Amino acid sequence: MKEPLLDAGIANMFQVDQNMVHITKVLPTGFRLSNGKTAYGPLLIVNNEAFTLKIPPPTPDSSGKTVNPLLLLDPKALAVLDIVTPKPEIIVVGGGAQISPLSTNAKKYLTSIGLNVELANTRYASSTFNALSEEGRNTAFLALPVGVSA
Repeated sequence: MKEPLLDAGIANMFQVDQNMVHITKVLPTGFRLSNGKTAYGPLLIVNNEAFTLKIPPPTPDSSGKTVNPLLLLDPKALAVLDIVTPKPEIIVVGGGAQISPLSTNAKKYLTSIGLNVELANTRYASSTFNALSEEGRNTAFLALPVGVSA
């Protein structure tokens, strides 16, 4: 049997897969998605599926300083990443109004399953996620709403 020839034609680089879920608007309390839905609260997008995360809201520590929820993130909240196929190569993390580090355990978990982690504020993370996805990269998205500041 003959090997198929590679397509040597041209492709429209601005044509977006209609099934791809991306962020169309960043809201103070959530995200508007390309599928027409609005997700409120923290969001995880993996393999074109959107999940709202049940993680604690920003809370004050013993000194009264507000702690960003990503610093307290339990890796169990991200367990869906254990079963998805194909695995994303990168996860873009939006920390709300500012960049926020992940909890040590969450960061260890993500790197242990082979994901590169990109930290940014939520607006920048949304744009980065959209751009990488449109380039055809298998990218996951984890973000707090932009109204979260800690």
